[in-house]
Amino acid sequence: MTPAETPQGKVALKFAEALCVGAYDEAHAMLSASLKADLSPTKLQKDYEDMIAYGDGPVNLVEVMEALEDWASKQADDLGWAYVAIAGDSYGEAVAVIVTKELLIRDIEWGRP
Repeated sequence: MTPAETPQGKVALKFAEALCVGAYDEAHAMLSASLKADLSPTKLQKDYEDMIAYGDGPVNLVEVMEALEDWASKQADDLGWAYVAIAGDSYGEAVAVIVTKELLIRDIEWGRP
């Protein structure tokens, strides 16, 4: 199974694609209740746009690069972790998300490591 075929990969890809096309309400709907309380659709937009602000042009790559089922800080309700590359001609970034068993995102890391 490729990273994109895992449940967490599918959720992460859908989330990243929503960000890339400006569907911030759709991306927000994919968050866990606690993360929704911390991040409004407007805040998601700001975080995403800040991440790619140094580059110009549209996104031309959104791809799940890695997916994990086990990691050191995994919590009981976590299903998996996924890392999605987001790139344009003049930038390369990523989002990493932790997906719960309910297929909701409980944590987001913005940018490449």
